[in-house]
Amino acid sequence: MAQDSNVVEIKKQIQDDNFKWYVLSVVSGQEQLVIDNMKERVQKQWLSEDVVDYLSPIVNEYSMKKGEKVIKQKKLYPGYVFFKSRMNDKIWYVIRNTPGVRLIVWAETRPVPVEDYEYENIISQIKKSQERSDLKIPYKEWDVVLLKTWDFKWMKWSIKTIDTEKWTVIVNIEMLGRLTPVVIDADKIELMW
Repeated sequence: MAQDSNVVEIKKQIQDDNFKWYVLSVVSGQEQLVIDNMKERVQKQWLSEDVVDYLSPIVNEYSMKKGEKVIKQKKLYPGYVFFKSRMNDKIWYVIRNTPGVRLIVWAETRPVPVEDYEYENIISQIKKSQERSDLKIPYKEWDVVLLKTWDFKWMKWSIKTIDTEKWTVIVNIEMLGRLTPVVIDADKIELMW
């Protein structure tokens, strides 16, 4: 009988019926594969009502390469996956034994959820990162560039200011013996190496 009570205590060792966010350390580069594996395992174990959301934040980063606008996806937290779940022994077992999962962050004997304020900070960081990455001009002020248009084609000038919202730069061009600021689209210049 004493053994049965110990077994019951072990089964109820982890029990939290509130949905909370948890963080997994996973094999870097396999974040989406881990999420897909978790979804499949959760569904097979009839736990879809317990594990309700997954997150591996990715933002688009825009830049210019050889005069072309290039979109590149960037992982904000490489090597980490977030999931929202109730927590009990069965869920913990299924999650931590998913291929690609190294460990549940902050979990030694039992998983510790992310605090609400920490999750809000993460979401805020994702939004800020997305806003910053919406438009990225690969030049900085005082870079020496070559103009690729107009009568000044292939002449060297330095960038005075950059306007990321309009995707333009202002360069000083020498006209009639004096420097004149001219607004040029960022794709109409090329960095002088």
